[in-house]
Amino acid sequence: MKYLFFLFIALTLYSCDENQPKDACSEFDAVDLEMLNLIDQIKTKHAGNKKFLSSFNMEQVYWVQYRDHHLKSIYPEDWNRHYRELHSKEVFNPCKCKEMIRFTKSRIEELELWLTNGPKGQEECPSLWSE
Repeated sequence: MKYLFFLFIALTLYSCDENQPKDACSEFDAVDLEMLNLIDQIKTKHAGNKKFLSSFNMEQVYWVQYRDHHLKSIYPEDWNRHYRELHSKEVFNPCKCKEMIRFTKSRIEELELWLTNGPKGQEECPSLWSE
C-alpha cells in the first residue's frame, strides 16, 4: 500500500511538473497580494461598521482555514518533502502553488462582490453589498 502511495505521488508530480509555469509560487504571491489589496479596499469602504468588520475578518480567517484544509486533502503533509526528494529541488511544490492560485482567484471573485454591489439579480436585496 505504501508503495502504491509513493507511485501515485511520483506519477502526479511528473504529470504536474510538465505543465507548470516555471515560477508558480511567485505567481501565487502576486495573486495573494491582489486578494489582500481587495480586502483592504473592502475594510476601507466599511470602516465605520465595526460589526461588519468583525464578521468580515472572521470570514477571511475561516476562508484561509478552508483553503488550508482543502490543500491538505489534496497534498499529504509530506508532499513537499517527497517533491524535493524526487526532483532534487529545494523549492515549494509548484503544483501546490498552482492550486493555491486557482483557489485564491475564486476568493477574489467573491471579494469583488463587496465592491460591485453584490451578485447580479440580487441588487434589490437589502444587504451590505448594496451599500
